[in-house]
Amino acid sequence: MSESEEATALAPPPPPPLEQNSPPPQSIEAPPREPSPDVAFRVWPPTRTTRDAIVSRLVETLSAPSALSTRYGSLPRDEAASVARAIEQEEYAAAVAAASADDDGPDVLQAYARAIARRMLISVQPRTARDRGSFPPKTPEVLDVPASFDSEVEKSSSI
Repeated sequence: MSESEEATALAPPPPPPLEQNSPPPQSIEAPPREPSPDVAFRVWPPTRTTRDAIVSRLVETLSAPSALSTRYGSLPRDEAASVARAIEQEEYAAAVAAASADDDGPDVLQAYARAIARRMLISVQPRTARDRGSFPPKTPEVLDVPASFDSEVEKSSSI
């Protein structure tokens, strides 16, 4: 036998052609698995990676152009980083203290997220008020209205 004949003899046979009216080949499906009672999914406490991601997102929100920065102004990146770290650490500690041992975490996680958002807004609002204090308050413009104008208004309203 030549080398090409040997290679052909060792190769697996090609699959048979599918007929047009034949059903597609059946796949073997595993039966659905029941969740193991020993495995629990807990969302609280968040991992260190998750907490670092939260701090990173806070820094970005506080220092980058956004709807928040349009209204309240943005913080320099280094100041935003220290504010974000402080917010996350303090709210994490508060949430840990409030969590019970048998709680699986969704309510604690939601309270933690809301507290971080509230603290983020509080942290930029005083800065805005402080900045506003450096500008003179707006005063209403005074218009010169002739005395005859008042009498014309009274005549037109009595009609």
